[in-house]
Amino acid sequence: MSQPNKIILLDSDVISHFIANNCLADLPAILAPHQCMVVDYVYAEIARSPFRKAVLDGIIASGAIQLMQFPNADLAIKLEFAQIKKRNYLIGDGERACMAIAKHSNDIVASSNFRDIAPYCQLHGIYYLGTLDILTIAASNGIFDEAKCDSFIQNAITYNKARFPKGITQIRYYTPPDLSFV
Repeated sequence: MSQPNKIILLDSDVISHFIANNCLADLPAILAPHQCMVVDYVYAEIARSPFRKAVLDGIIASGAIQLMQFPNADLAIKLEFAQIKKRNYLIGDGERACMAIAKHSNDIVASSNFRDIAPYCQLHGIYYLGTLDILTIAASNGIFDEAKCDSFIQNAITYNKARFPKGITQIRYYTPPDLSFV
């Protein structure tokens, strides 16, 4: 059962995978009817690469993906952002921002760094998606076919050094979790 009116907070790894595959413009259609947002901390990570920044800027300018300022005025979110860093200093600012916002807003986090985000999201009842989950949605909605998903996975591994679960080199080897929340 799809839940409209959700915001999907995109982390830099998912954005980078879609840029490496020249598919960033497909992301909003894949995740529709949900709104794709990039928190300014994530944008700063992407902006370290002029090419990736240019691609993301183009999609933001089109209105397909929106840039979101971190809600510094919300003390609960700001405190959670700091607490996440205190608990695990290895978690990047972009992931921390997405997790802190999602905890207090009931939004969805899209990040492939499950090692860092999954325990936190599970603990706090936050829905999250990885790149492979998004590819599964794209295939099930007829936006990508199996060959496109397989090529995407290989490109993400080659160009972004993506670390998908062991043995996942093609979409048919991936068993997604229940994605009915999307």
